Amino acid sequence: MPCVMLERVRDTILANGLLRPGEPVWVAVSGGVDSMVLLHVLRSMGHPCHVAHVDHGLRGAESDADRAFVQAHCIRLGVPFVVHRVDVKGRVSTTGESTQMAARELRLAWLKQRALADPHLVATAHHADDVIETFLIGLLQGMGAKGWGGIPVRSGAFIRPLIDVPRAEILAYARAHDITWREDASNASDAYLRNRVRHELLPLMETLRPGARKAMGRNMRLFGELGALAAEHGANATEDLRPEADGTLRIPFDRFAGTAPRLSLHHVLRGLGFHPDRADDMLKAMRMGHTGAWFPSDTADVFVDREQLVIAPRAAQERQWNIPSADAVPADAPLRIRIVPAADIDPAQGPGTAWLDADRVTFPLVLRPWRAGDRLQLGGGGTKLVSDILIDAKVPRDRKRNVHVLSDAQRVLWLCGWRIDGGSKACGTSHRILRFDWLGESAAP
Repeated sequence: MPCVMLERVRDTILANGLLRPGEPVWVAVSGGVDSMVLLHVLRSMGHPCHVAHVDHGLRGAESDADRAFVQAHCIRLGVPFVVHRVDVKGRVSTTGESTQMAARELRLAWLKQRALADPHLVATAHHADDVIETFLIGLLQGMGAKGWGGIPVRSGAFIRPLIDVPRAEILAYARAHDITWREDASNASDAYLRNRVRHELLPLMETLRPGARKAMGRNMRLFGELGALAAEHGANATEDLRPEADGTLRIPFDRFAGTAPRLSLHHVLRGLGFHPDRADDMLKAMRMGHTGAWFPSDTADVFVDREQLVIAPRAAQERQWNIPSADAVPADAPLRIRIVPAADIDPAQGPGTAWLDADRVTFPLVLRPWRAGDRLQLGGGGTKLVSDILIDAKVPRDRKRNVHVLSDAQRVLWLCGWRIDGGSKACGTSHRILRFDWLGESAAP
């Protein structure tokens, strides 16, 4: 079986152009059986190997022992190695990600950095069982078409020479070549979905249908090609469309009128943080003509607006600028302030310029996106909700997010590029004038 496995790996490398004969490569080695076998196989094939080991620091003494094991093995073989420790817990506390996701992102980011210098490729030890497990997890979690192919044999600088090898063959190879490895105790824990798929679901499938694992393995490449076809079909929905300056994309409804509208919409929504079920809700809203229907995610807002679907990227956080004085406006703020004489007031400048009475403006000021509850004083002395002003002007929902206000500690002074606070507006008795010029996008009609 070991010789069969070597031929299988060699075929995978040749068929997918993963490595040239004798080409050096980084090998991501955790110390587990899969990565230890990968290192042995690639060296046996004549590839100079450089080992990269990531210490996630999650298992205390066990993590330290893994690192020491890999270091000792590399020294014994005379293989160059680099060890890097990542702060998984710190990332989790900052991003709210799961521990596994945070560890994966930090690990991949560092390995990508390794590939920026020679060698330029990183081999990871994903194998055939990993592909099947990933596919099944995706089905359980409601994956879109992009997950049909499981784990690709190559993605960017990452190559996976063992992708066609079942784990049983990897274990047999390790035993035949007296390869030692470290066991990660967390691999036996049922706290992780992948482990439950590996230890419970796959054995059950084999019981129900002997050979189920091999049958799925044979079909994974076909699923991958189907996923590629789905992506190609989905790309037609946005063909020749260009995002606006802020990234907003407007897609006519008729782009989803083909025989597979869900495939098109799944492609459009990829990477935006939407659950696949939301695509059905969006399609229903489009068919029913529910203008104003809003579908938010952590990274984007999707709106139904008449005969088009509007996809608007959301800023990572609400940006605001603190302005301590007229001559201390942050350089990146879309606002300019000048003190000018009353004679300079020119109404012809339009709504993008506000002329305020300097004696009625109290610094510091804040420039920020408008919020629910913001009010603007009108000329007659009353106030009106900014939200009502926007509704009365029929501002599309996706445009509302670009509306900003300038405020002091007490009130809104200016609905930027639109209306001025009636109590602060420069008048005939004003002596010192503050000129505000809005440089951002205006939603005013």
